[in-house]
Amino acid sequence: MTLEPESRQRPAKTRLFCPTCDHESPPDGDWIGDDRTTRRRLLCPRCGDCVVDRPRA
Repeated sequence: MTLEPESRQRPAKTRLFCPTCDHESPPDGDWIGDDRTTRRRLLCPRCGDCVVDRPRA
């Protein structure tokens, strides 16, 4: 039996999940940035639902 290194056994802790279609990816993953607003918005690449909507820092 071969064990994988510990870093491969644990998934990344920081993930965003789409509430509509359950797509998941890290915050800097494949989410689509919405530049049509002054807020920070990330849209799901699969269904287009808004996953993050907050003021820009």
